[in-house]
Amino acid sequence: MARKKGRTNKNGNGKGSRERVAQRRTQLARPSDESKGPPARALSPSDERRPIAGRLIIIGGHEDRENDRLILRQVTNCAKRGRVVVCTVASDVPQELWKTYERAFRELGCSDVVHLDIERRADLLIDPPLHLLEGADAFFFTGGGQLKITTRFAGTRLCAAVEEFYRKGGTVAGTSAGAAAMSDTMLVTGPSRESHKIGESLQMAPGLGFIRDVIVDQHFAERGRIGRLLGAVAQNPRFIGLGIDEDTAVIVEREERFTVIGAGAVYVADAEDATYTNVAEEETSRALSLFNVRLHVLSQGDSYDLRTRQPSHQFAKKVEERLERAEHHKKAPSHAEAAGAQVH
Repeated sequence: MARKKGRTNKNGNGKGSRERVAQRRTQLARPSDESKGPPARALSPSDERRPIAGRLIIIGGHEDRENDRLILRQVTNCAKRGRVVVCTVASDVPQELWKTYERAFRELGCSDVVHLDIERRADLLIDPPLHLLEGADAFFFTGGGQLKITTRFAGTRLCAAVEEFYRKGGTVAGTSAGAAAMSDTMLVTGPSRESHKIGESLQMAPGLGFIRDVIVDQHFAERGRIGRLLGAVAQNPRFIGLGIDEDTAVIVEREERFTVIGAGAVYVADAEDATYTNVAEEETSRALSLFNVRLHVLSQGDSYDLRTRQPSHQFAKKVEERLERAEHHKKAPSHAEAAGAQVH
């Protein structure tokens, strides 16, 4: 097949200045009105979607639910009318998790917290509870098993309604397995706590697709998952690897930029300009080799541009001020109010 004129040939040899690479990414991220070329960098070339007005809150698991609850407070701050839908589809103990999050969200001032549990995909196909999204401001996936989320929820009318809710300005949050399922490709299982071997199996599967060209790994530092995240991006360097520590989250705005909040760190693995990897070789007992991969470590207040693949600290002060204001202005309801609030 003849090569199309004007197409850039990225051969991964690392030539050219970093400035030109960054400039090219920025140009791709902001095509001109006359251009009908590819969409913003970090979007799949075949998948142009309508603009996104909502936000994602992707949590690394074990977020604080008892004390200052900084991350859960960000979910409630998005629920201006006070309604949060808690989806426990991923969990083996849905009622236990529901009670935990119901109490936490009510104590943070949400007057309307509703529960969605899905035991069988057939139930969603027969009678999808679309009414739960009416008047909702935030949709929250709990932890558990990410394959339970996709096998029961993905591709249903309710899943499409949640995506539309997000696209029109709603907040979709997920913790642990709920975080892993956010992307178009999710990391399901793989060895932890040691260097990745090229013969070791990393199970990856299609996710919900709320954010594209990103692979999320949760409980990151706590479970020593740097090796498997690097193995994942080595298999497809187009993807950005996000390793999120516990009690830490990224807030993604319009699928363009995310900001870090919480007690831990977020690790960004970018192998787009990798010059060599042995991941496809036959000596399966060998440890992974991956040359020219970039690794950024971000903490609270740091941000990352998904289009240009560049981190920044310029918004850190604004983030801290916003979190401080939220702490002062968000008041928990009294025990009487909490007891009297209606549960659906």
